[in-house]
Amino acid sequence: MEIREIDKDVYQKKQRKVAILVCSVFAILGLSASALLRHYYGNAEGENMTVNLAGVLIGLLITIIIFSQVFKKPYFDDIRYTWNLKKRALQIQNHRHKWEQKLQDGSQTAATVLAFYHKATLQLQLLDKNEFGYNETVEREAKFLSECEQLNLTPDAAQFSIDLLETLN
Repeated sequence: MEIREIDKDVYQKKQRKVAILVCSVFAILGLSASALLRHYYGNAEGENMTVNLAGVLIGLLITIIIFSQVFKKPYFDDIRYTWNLKKRALQIQNHRHKWEQKLQDGSQTAATVLAFYHKATLQLQLLDKNEFGYNETVEREAKFLSECEQLNLTPDAAQFSIDLLETLN
């Protein structure tokens, strides 16, 4: 996976549209399924919690099926890219202390993984308008780059591949 440039404004507009659309479709399907189930299987005395819950779950399932098919379209490339970028950054974040230890031991792999992590985190914070977190990450990246220089390691995020994450023991 490589870091690529995406237009922040376009990404945010698409993200908002998709969120509103998913929520709307889910609400409509959930409410409709609940109403239909209440009509055919509901209790006239009003105890319909399980029927309503079943309707909501059916609406959720249908929404997931619809969007799993629609999400493959090119319109969603930027959203899929950031989704995958977040997954990779979180994978690294969960074991960052181990990667940092390997960096101290002089591991070039750790330098590559952490370089990718910092670039990914900066891009995600920029896209999410997280200015406080962004400034903090810039400082952490500067410290990381300084450590790499002292250890004579090349922090090249472009060399990152998912396979490198499997090298962590």
